[in-house]
Amino acid sequence: MGTDIFCAYIKLEQLPDEVKTRHKIKVGASVPRFDLTRLAGYYKPLESMKNKKGQLVLYLNGTLGIIDSPDPRRADKFLMGKDSLYLSSVYLLDCSTPIDGGGFIGYGNPNRAATYGKGKKPNPFAECKDDGFLFLIAPDWKTIEMLVIPSGCNTILGNAKALADGVYNEALETMRAAAKAFFQY
Repeated sequence: MGTDIFCAYIKLEQLPDEVKTRHKIKVGASVPRFDLTRLAGYYKPLESMKNKKGQLVLYLNGTLGIIDSPDPRRADKFLMGKDSLYLSSVYLLDCSTPIDGGGFIGYGNPNRAATYGKGKKPNPFAECKDDGFLFLIAPDWKTIEMLVIPSGCNTILGNAKALADGVYNEALETMRAAAKAFFQY
């Protein structure tokens, strides 16, 4: 299957402490920080999420006690960027087939609201509200790979199952090979 299903591949990593220290990034934060390290393709809303240094940083949060939703409907985690911009919930797919030697597959979709935050800032994801996200999460939760499927919101659960079944292996490998460094750490 070709890479045309995905418009972007995003690799997020928790940087080693020595890299954080060198770039004056706080070490030992309670909420895991993930830096965008590699990118293939293009996803316009990411442009507005860069910080002053040109880095793109997301934080992986647990939902229990934060997201007011019944347990069966509550996401497992959520990703948030600068200025508390909610990127996506991360629902973990229950699957018995390990991926890439272990790990997890997740899925989600962008924040659909027109604005966000107390200041009612324009939400850069509003124009992409029908997109879907797939997540490949390392067993140690130190790396998250994210695939963007344009207009994939309504089919994202099926896409997650297809990813688990290996349907997108070739497209995933092509995107990984095409990914370039996003920021020089």
